[in-house]
Amino acid sequence: MAIRYPITNEVQNALERFPRIAEQIRGKLPESGRSNLEIVRLLGNAHYEHIEALLAFIDDRLPASGSIGKRVLKQTDSLQLHQALSEFDLLAHLQDAAGAVNAQAVSDRSRTKRHDIDLTAGSSHVRVEVYCPADFFGCQLVERHLPMIFKYLEVDLGFEVALRLEHKNENIASRNPFFAYEIGNETDVHQWLDRLNNKAKQWIMEAKAGDHLQFPGPIESLQLSATLEYKCENADCRLLSFLSPGKSSDTRLFFEMGTPEGTARSQWGRKLLDKLQKRQCGAPSPDYLRLLVVDFSLADTGWPEFICWPKITKRLSETFDLLTVEAESPLPYDAVLPAQLNLECGFGRIVPLDKRRTQEIESAIRTASLDRPCKPQPAGDQKKMMEEMRRYAASRQQPAPTDRCVKDDPDFQDLIESISALQA
Repeated sequence: MAIRYPITNEVQNALERFPRIAEQIRGKLPESGRSNLEIVRLLGNAHYEHIEALLAFIDDRLPASGSIGKRVLKQTDSLQLHQALSEFDLLAHLQDAAGAVNAQAVSDRSRTKRHDIDLTAGSSHVRVEVYCPADFFGCQLVERHLPMIFKYLEVDLGFEVALRLEHKNENIASRNPFFAYEIGNETDVHQWLDRLNNKAKQWIMEAKAGDHLQFPGPIESLQLSATLEYKCENADCRLLSFLSPGKSSDTRLFFEMGTPEGTARSQWGRKLLDKLQKRQCGAPSPDYLRLLVVDFSLADTGWPEFICWPKITKRLSETFDLLTVEAESPLPYDAVLPAQLNLECGFGRIVPLDKRRTQEIESAIRTASLDRPCKPQPAGDQKKMMEEMRRYAASRQQPAPTDRCVKDDPDFQDLIESISALQA
Protein backbone atom coordinates (compact mmCIF):
# COMPACT_ATOMS: atom_id res chain seq x y z
CA MET A 1 0.00 0.00 0.00
CA ALA A 2 1.52 3.30 -1.12
CA ILE A 3 1.01 6.45 0.95
CA ARG A 4 2.31 9.82 -0.24
CA TYR A 5 3.31 12.48 2.29
CA PRO A 6 2.91 16.28 1.86
CA ILE A 7 6.08 18.33 1.54
CA THR A 8 5.24 20.94 4.16
CA ASN A 9 7.16 23.83 5.68
CA GLU A 10 8.02 21.45 8.54
CA VAL A 11 9.70 19.13 6.02
CA GLN A 12 11.67 22.00 4.46
CA ASN A 13 12.75 23.29 7.88
CA ALA A 14 13.88 19.83 8.94
CA LEU A 15 15.96 19.49 5.77
CA GLU A 16 17.81 22.64 6.81
CA ARG A 17 18.64 21.07 10.20
CA PHE A 18 19.78 17.77 8.71
CA PRO A 19 22.07 18.70 5.79
CA ARG A 20 23.37 15.18 5.07
CA ILE A 21 19.87 13.82 4.66
CA ALA A 22 18.97 16.85 2.53
CA GLU A 23 21.98 16.31 0.27
CA GLN A 24 20.91 12.73 -0.41
CA ILE A 25 17.20 13.29 -1.08
CA ARG A 26 16.67 16.83 -2.41
CA GLY A 27 17.03 15.68 -6.00
CA LYS A 28 14.28 13.10 -5.40
CA LEU A 29 11.74 15.59 -4.03
CA PRO A 30 9.41 17.84 -6.00
CA GLU A 31 9.41 21.48 -4.91
CA SER A 32 5.85 21.07 -3.69
CA GLY A 33 3.18 18.41 -3.55
CA ARG A 34 3.78 14.97 -2.12
CA SER A 35 6.44 12.29 -1.92
CA ASN A 36 6.17 8.57 -1.22
CA LEU A 37 9.52 8.51 0.63
CA GLU A 38 9.11 7.45 4.25
CA ILE A 39 11.90 9.78 5.30
CA VAL A 40 9.58 12.66 4.30
CA ARG A 41 7.02 11.41 6.83
CA LEU A 42 9.69 11.55 9.53
CA LEU A 43 10.86 15.01 8.46
CA GLY A 44 7.28 16.25 8.63
CA ASN A 45 6.89 14.98 12.20
CA ALA A 46 10.18 16.14 13.68
CA HIS A 47 8.29 18.08 16.36
CA TYR A 48 8.13 14.76 18.21
CA GLU A 49 11.29 14.45 20.30
CA HIS A 50 11.94 10.80 19.48
CA ILE A 51 11.65 11.47 15.73
CA GLU A 52 13.96 14.50 15.99
CA ALA A 53 16.48 12.27 17.81
CA LEU A 54 16.16 9.56 15.14
CA LEU A 55 16.72 12.05 12.31
CA ALA A 56 19.76 13.49 14.11
CA PHE A 57 21.13 9.96 14.51
CA ILE A 58 20.62 9.17 10.81
CA ASP A 59 22.16 12.47 9.72
CA ASP A 60 25.20 11.94 11.96
CA ARG A 61 25.88 8.33 10.91
CA LEU A 62 25.15 8.63 7.18
CA PRO A 63 28.77 9.16 6.03
CA ALA A 64 29.87 5.79 7.45
CA SER A 65 26.71 3.85 6.64
CA GLY A 66 27.36 3.08 2.97
CA SER A 67 24.66 1.17 1.13
CA ILE A 68 22.63 0.66 4.32
CA GLY A 69 22.18 4.42 4.78
CA LYS A 70 21.09 4.76 1.17
CA ARG A 71 18.43 2.08 1.72
CA VAL A 72 17.06 3.96 4.73
CA LEU A 73 16.54 7.12 2.67
CA LYS A 74 14.87 5.45 -0.32
CA GLN A 75 12.19 3.38 1.45
CA THR A 76 8.56 3.96 0.49
CA ASP A 77 6.91 1.67 3.07
CA SER A 78 6.97 2.18 6.83
CA LEU A 79 7.76 -1.45 7.65
CA GLN A 80 10.54 -1.61 5.09
CA LEU A 81 11.92 1.60 6.59
CA HIS A 82 11.91 -0.07 10.00
CA GLN A 83 13.78 -3.05 8.55
CA ALA A 84 16.39 -0.79 6.93
CA LEU A 85 16.78 1.11 10.21
CA SER A 86 17.44 -2.19 11.99
CA GLU A 87 20.49 -2.71 9.76
CA PHE A 88 21.48 0.93 10.27
CA ASP A 89 21.25 0.63 14.07
CA LEU A 90 23.32 -2.55 14.19
CA LEU A 91 26.00 -1.15 11.89
CA ALA A 92 26.34 1.95 14.09
CA HIS A 93 26.57 -0.25 17.19
CA LEU A 94 29.33 -2.37 15.65
CA GLN A 95 31.27 0.67 14.48
CA ASP A 96 31.21 2.00 18.05
CA ALA A 97 32.21 -1.31 19.65
CA ALA A 98 35.77 -1.17 20.97
CA GLY A 99 36.52 -4.75 19.87
CA ALA A 100 35.11 -4.40 16.35
CA VAL A 101 38.18 -3.58 14.27
CA ASN A 102 36.11 -2.98 11.17
CA ALA A 103 32.39 -2.99 10.40
CA GLN A 104 31.03 -1.84 7.07
CA ALA A 105 27.98 -2.24 4.89
CA VAL A 106 28.32 -4.70 2.04
CA SER A 107 28.27 -2.91 -1.30
CA ASP A 108 26.51 -3.97 -4.50
CA ARG A 109 23.89 -6.05 -2.69
CA SER A 110 21.42 -5.29 -5.46
CA ARG A 111 23.25 -7.62 -7.84
CA THR A 112 22.81 -10.70 -5.69
CA LYS A 113 21.25 -11.78 -2.39
CA ARG A 114 24.17 -11.10 -0.10
CA HIS A 115 24.56 -10.37 3.60
CA ASP A 116 24.33 -6.88 5.11
CA ILE A 117 27.54 -6.27 7.09
CA ASP A 118 31.16 -7.41 7.02
CA LEU A 119 32.67 -7.45 10.51
CA THR A 120 36.15 -8.09 11.86
CA ALA A 121 35.95 -8.99 15.56
CA GLY A 122 39.27 -10.03 17.06
CA SER A 123 40.66 -12.82 14.89
CA SER A 124 37.26 -13.64 13.39
CA HIS A 125 35.76 -12.39 10.20
CA VAL A 126 31.97 -12.38 10.47
CA ARG A 127 29.33 -12.07 7.79
CA VAL A 128 26.20 -10.55 9.33
CA GLU A 129 22.67 -10.71 7.97
CA VAL A 130 19.90 -8.76 9.74
CA TYR A 131 16.33 -10.01 9.67
CA CYS A 132 13.42 -7.97 11.00
CA PRO A 133 10.13 -9.87 10.51
CA ALA A 134 7.58 -7.53 8.97
CA ASP A 135 5.03 -8.57 11.56
CA PHE A 136 4.32 -11.20 14.18
CA PHE A 137 0.57 -10.80 13.82
CA GLY A 138 -1.49 -9.22 11.04
CA CYS A 139 -3.19 -6.90 13.49
CA GLN A 140 0.08 -5.02 13.92
CA LEU A 141 -0.10 -4.02 10.26
CA VAL A 142 -3.68 -2.85 10.70
CA GLU A 143 -2.94 -0.78 13.79
CA ARG A 144 0.13 0.79 12.21
CA HIS A 145 -1.36 1.71 8.83
CA LEU A 146 -5.03 2.38 9.49
CA PRO A 147 -4.61 5.83 11.12
CA MET A 148 -1.98 6.75 8.51
CA ILE A 149 -4.45 6.14 5.69
CA PHE A 150 -6.78 8.82 7.05
CA LYS A 151 -4.05 11.24 8.18
CA TYR A 152 -2.48 11.38 4.72
CA LEU A 153 -5.58 11.19 2.51
CA GLU A 154 -4.87 13.10 -0.69
CA VAL A 155 -7.70 15.59 -0.35
CA ASP A 156 -7.56 19.38 0.20
CA LEU A 157 -9.52 19.19 3.42
CA GLY A 158 -8.93 19.26 7.14
CA PHE A 159 -10.94 17.05 9.46
CA GLU A 160 -11.28 15.21 12.74
CA VAL A 161 -12.16 11.54 12.46
CA ALA A 162 -12.77 9.00 15.22
CA LEU A 163 -11.88 5.44 14.19
CA ARG A 164 -13.03 2.30 15.96
CA LEU A 165 -12.21 -1.26 14.96
CA GLU A 166 -14.95 -3.21 16.69
CA HIS A 167 -16.84 -6.46 16.82
CA LYS A 168 -20.02 -6.71 14.79
CA ASN A 169 -21.61 -8.45 17.74
CA GLU A 170 -21.79 -5.91 20.56
CA ASN A 171 -22.59 -8.64 23.10
CA ILE A 172 -19.14 -10.22 22.83
CA ALA A 173 -17.19 -9.79 26.04
CA SER A 174 -14.67 -6.95 25.88
CA ARG A 175 -11.83 -8.89 27.53
CA ASN A 176 -9.66 -10.57 24.85
CA PRO A 177 -12.50 -10.92 22.30
CA PHE A 178 -10.14 -12.13 19.58
CA PHE A 179 -6.60 -13.39 19.12
CA ALA A 180 -4.27 -11.16 17.15
CA TYR A 181 -3.15 -13.87 14.77
CA GLU A 182 -6.73 -14.28 13.49
CA ILE A 183 -6.46 -11.15 11.33
CA GLY A 184 -4.28 -12.98 8.82
CA ASN A 185 -1.08 -12.47 6.88
CA GLU A 186 0.59 -9.47 5.27
CA THR A 187 -0.91 -10.02 1.82
CA ASP A 188 -4.49 -10.19 3.10
CA VAL A 189 -4.03 -7.12 5.31
CA HIS A 190 -2.45 -5.00 2.57
CA GLN A 191 -5.28 -5.83 0.19
CA TRP A 192 -7.80 -4.78 2.84
CA LEU A 193 -5.90 -1.52 3.47
CA ASP A 194 -5.87 -0.72 -0.26
CA ARG A 195 -9.66 -1.14 -0.43
CA LEU A 196 -10.10 1.04 2.64
CA ASN A 197 -7.84 3.75 1.22
CA ASN A 198 -10.00 4.08 -1.90
CA LYS A 199 -13.23 4.11 0.10
CA ALA A 200 -11.98 6.60 2.71
CA LYS A 201 -11.01 9.21 0.12
CA GLN A 202 -14.43 9.08 -1.53
CA TRP A 203 -16.25 9.17 1.81
CA ILE A 204 -14.33 12.08 3.34
CA MET A 205 -15.01 14.27 0.29
CA GLU A 206 -18.77 13.67 0.43
CA ALA A 207 -19.40 13.33 4.18
CA LYS A 208 -20.69 16.00 6.54
CA ALA A 209 -19.94 16.46 10.23
CA GLY A 210 -21.64 13.68 12.18
CA ASP A 211 -21.65 11.20 9.29
CA HIS A 212 -20.55 7.61 9.87
CA LEU A 213 -18.72 5.13 7.68
CA GLN A 214 -19.12 1.40 8.26
CA PHE A 215 -16.46 -0.64 6.46
CA PRO A 216 -16.00 -4.45 6.63
CA GLY A 217 -13.06 -5.33 8.85
CA PRO A 218 -9.99 -7.36 7.91
CA ILE A 219 -11.81 -10.45 9.21
CA GLU A 220 -15.52 -11.25 9.10
CA SER A 221 -16.16 -10.73 12.81
CA LEU A 222 -14.77 -7.16 12.83
CA GLN A 223 -15.86 -3.90 11.24
CA LEU A 224 -14.36 -0.44 11.03
CA SER A 225 -16.48 2.47 12.19
CA ALA A 226 -15.39 5.99 11.21
CA THR A 227 -17.13 9.14 12.46
CA LEU A 228 -16.48 12.57 10.94
CA GLU A 229 -16.43 15.01 13.86
CA TYR A 230 -15.79 18.15 11.79
CA LYS A 231 -14.48 19.25 8.41
CA CYS A 232 -12.68 22.40 7.25
CA GLU A 233 -10.70 23.81 4.31
CA ASN A 234 -7.31 23.80 6.05
CA ALA A 235 -5.69 20.54 4.93
CA ASP A 236 -2.99 20.90 7.60
CA CYS A 237 -5.61 20.61 10.33
CA ARG A 238 -6.22 16.90 10.83
CA LEU A 239 -6.92 15.05 14.04
CA LEU A 240 -7.44 11.30 14.40
CA SER A 241 -8.32 8.99 17.24
CA PHE A 242 -8.18 5.22 16.92
CA LEU A 243 -9.54 2.59 19.27
CA SER A 244 -9.28 -1.14 18.64
CA PRO A 245 -11.00 -3.92 20.58
CA GLY A 246 -9.14 -5.78 23.29
CA LYS A 247 -7.04 -8.63 22.01
CA SER A 248 -4.52 -11.24 23.08
CA SER A 249 -1.47 -10.14 21.15
CA ASP A 250 1.59 -9.94 23.40
CA THR A 251 4.41 -11.53 21.44
CA ARG A 252 6.01 -12.64 24.69
CA LEU A 253 3.13 -15.09 25.24
CA PHE A 254 3.65 -16.45 21.74
CA PHE A 255 7.07 -17.71 22.85
CA GLU A 256 5.99 -18.78 26.34
CA MET A 257 2.94 -20.90 25.49
CA GLY A 258 2.73 -24.01 23.38
CA THR A 259 5.76 -25.92 22.15
CA PRO A 260 8.88 -25.23 20.06
CA GLU A 261 7.29 -27.33 17.32
CA GLY A 262 4.26 -25.02 17.32
CA THR A 263 6.47 -21.94 17.16
CA ALA A 264 8.42 -23.42 14.25
CA ARG A 265 5.19 -24.16 12.35
CA SER A 266 3.70 -20.70 12.98
CA GLN A 267 3.61 -17.87 10.47
CA TRP A 268 6.65 -16.38 12.24
CA GLY A 269 8.49 -19.71 12.04
CA ARG A 270 7.70 -20.09 8.33
CA LYS A 271 9.13 -16.63 7.65
CA LEU A 272 12.27 -17.47 9.57
CA LEU A 273 12.67 -20.77 7.72
CA ASP A 274 12.43 -18.95 4.39
CA LYS A 275 15.13 -16.54 5.57
CA LEU A 276 17.40 -19.40 6.63
CA GLN A 277 17.00 -21.15 3.31
CA LYS A 278 18.18 -18.07 1.38
CA ARG A 279 21.64 -18.56 2.93
CA GLN A 280 22.63 -14.94 2.33
CA CYS A 281 25.91 -15.29 4.25
CA GLY A 282 27.11 -17.98 1.85
CA ALA A 283 28.23 -21.55 2.31
CA PRO A 284 29.95 -22.87 5.47
CA SER A 285 33.63 -21.93 5.56
CA PRO A 286 36.46 -21.98 8.13
CA ASP A 287 37.43 -18.50 6.88
CA TYR A 288 34.40 -16.71 8.31
CA LEU A 289 31.45 -17.01 10.66
CA ARG A 290 27.88 -16.56 9.41
CA LEU A 291 25.62 -14.73 11.85
CA LEU A 292 21.88 -14.15 11.45
CA VAL A 293 20.63 -11.35 13.72
CA VAL A 294 16.85 -11.61 14.27
CA ASP A 295 15.42 -8.27 15.34
CA PHE A 296 12.43 -8.36 17.71
CA SER A 297 11.90 -4.59 17.83
CA LEU A 298 8.57 -4.90 15.99
CA ALA A 299 7.23 -7.36 18.55
CA ASP A 300 3.95 -6.16 20.05
CA THR A 301 4.80 -6.54 23.73
CA GLY A 302 4.90 -4.70 27.00
CA TRP A 303 8.13 -6.54 27.84
CA PRO A 304 10.58 -5.64 25.04
CA GLU A 305 13.46 -7.22 26.98
CA PHE A 306 11.72 -10.63 27.05
CA ILE A 307 14.23 -12.16 24.58
CA CYS A 308 16.81 -12.11 27.42
CA TRP A 309 14.69 -14.20 29.78
CA PRO A 310 15.99 -17.77 30.35
CA LYS A 311 12.66 -19.38 29.47
CA ILE A 312 12.48 -17.47 26.17
CA THR A 313 16.13 -18.21 25.41
CA LYS A 314 15.41 -21.92 25.75
CA ARG A 315 12.35 -21.72 23.49
CA LEU A 316 14.20 -19.76 20.82
CA SER A 317 17.15 -22.16 20.89
CA GLU A 318 14.88 -25.19 20.49
CA THR A 319 12.90 -23.47 17.71
CA PHE A 320 16.02 -22.47 15.77
CA ASP A 321 17.35 -26.05 16.05
CA LEU A 322 14.12 -27.40 14.55
CA LEU A 323 14.15 -24.87 11.73
CA THR A 324 17.80 -25.62 10.95
CA VAL A 325 16.99 -29.30 10.50
CA GLU A 326 14.08 -28.39 8.24
CA ALA A 327 16.33 -26.10 6.18
CA GLU A 328 18.48 -29.19 5.49
CA SER A 329 22.24 -29.38 4.88
CA PRO A 330 24.48 -27.56 4.68
CA LEU A 331 23.92 -25.40 7.76
CA PRO A 332 22.39 -22.10 6.64
CA TYR A 333 24.18 -20.10 9.39
CA ASP A 334 26.70 -20.77 12.13
CA ALA A 335 24.71 -18.86 14.78
CA VAL A 336 21.50 -16.89 15.36
CA LEU A 337 21.36 -13.86 17.64
CA PRO A 338 18.02 -12.45 18.96
CA ALA A 339 18.17 -8.66 19.23
CA GLN A 340 16.31 -5.45 19.98
CA LEU A 341 17.78 -3.05 17.43
CA ASN A 342 17.19 0.61 18.22
CA LEU A 343 19.35 3.67 18.80
CA GLU A 344 20.70 1.68 21.75
CA CYS A 345 20.86 -1.98 20.76
CA GLY A 346 20.32 -4.90 23.12
CA PHE A 347 20.76 -8.62 22.54
CA GLY A 348 19.52 -11.98 23.76
CA ARG A 349 21.63 -15.09 24.20
CA ILE A 350 23.53 -16.29 21.14
CA VAL A 351 22.25 -19.58 19.69
CA PRO A 352 25.13 -21.52 18.08
CA LEU A 353 23.91 -23.72 15.25
CA ASP A 354 27.33 -25.17 14.44
CA LYS A 355 28.12 -26.57 17.88
CA ARG A 356 31.72 -27.32 16.87
CA ARG A 357 32.42 -23.56 16.60
CA THR A 358 30.63 -22.49 19.79
CA GLN A 359 33.77 -21.15 21.47
CA GLU A 360 34.79 -19.12 18.40
CA ILE A 361 31.24 -17.79 18.03
CA GLU A 362 30.97 -16.70 21.66
CA SER A 363 34.39 -15.04 21.55
CA ALA A 364 33.42 -12.99 18.47
CA ILE A 365 30.13 -12.02 20.11
CA ARG A 366 31.91 -10.70 23.21
CA THR A 367 34.54 -8.85 21.19
CA ALA A 368 31.93 -7.05 19.07
CA SER A 369 29.79 -6.11 22.13
CA LEU A 370 26.94 -8.24 20.83
CA ASP A 371 26.43 -9.62 24.33
CA ARG A 372 24.93 -6.42 25.79
CA PRO A 373 21.54 -7.43 27.21
CA CYS A 374 18.35 -5.50 26.57
CA LYS A 375 17.56 -2.99 29.29
CA PRO A 376 14.57 -4.03 31.39
CA GLN A 377 11.73 -1.55 31.51
CA PRO A 378 11.55 0.14 34.93
CA ALA A 379 8.58 -0.60 37.13
CA GLY A 380 6.08 2.14 36.41
CA ASP A 381 4.46 4.49 38.87
CA GLN A 382 1.39 2.54 40.06
CA LYS A 383 -0.58 5.75 40.54
CA LYS A 384 0.13 6.74 36.93
CA MET A 385 -0.85 3.24 35.79
CA MET A 386 -4.18 3.56 37.57
CA GLU A 387 -4.87 6.93 35.95
CA GLU A 388 -4.15 5.54 32.49
CA MET A 389 -6.38 2.51 33.11
CA ARG A 390 -9.23 4.75 34.30
CA ARG A 391 -8.91 6.95 31.18
CA TYR A 392 -8.97 3.85 29.00
CA ALA A 393 -12.02 2.48 30.81
CA ALA A 394 -13.82 5.82 30.46
CA SER A 395 -13.11 5.92 26.74
CA ARG A 396 -14.81 2.55 26.36
CA GLN A 397 -17.67 3.52 28.69
CA GLN A 398 -16.83 0.68 31.06
CA PRO A 399 -16.51 0.69 34.85
CA ALA A 400 -13.04 1.78 35.95
CA PRO A 401 -11.11 -0.82 37.99
CA THR A 402 -10.59 -0.17 41.66
CA ASP A 403 -7.13 -0.10 43.25
CA ARG A 404 -7.86 -3.37 45.04
CA CYS A 405 -9.01 -5.04 41.82
CA VAL A 406 -5.77 -4.14 40.07
CA LYS A 407 -3.49 -5.11 42.93
CA ASP A 408 -5.22 -8.50 43.19
CA ASP A 409 -5.00 -9.15 39.45
CA PRO A 410 -2.58 -12.12 38.90
CA ASP A 411 -1.39 -10.66 35.61
CA PHE A 412 -0.56 -7.36 37.31
CA GLN A 413 1.33 -9.16 40.06
CA ASP A 414 3.20 -11.24 37.49
CA LEU A 415 4.25 -8.02 35.71
CA ILE A 416 5.61 -6.44 38.91
CA GLU A 417 7.43 -9.63 39.96
CA SER A 418 8.99 -10.08 36.51
CA ILE A 419 10.27 -6.50 36.40
CA SER A 420 11.58 -6.70 39.96
CA ALA A 421 13.48 -9.91 39.13
CA LEU A 422 15.11 -8.25 36.11
CA GLN A 423 16.16 -5.23 38.17
CA ALA A 424 17.62 -7.32 40.99
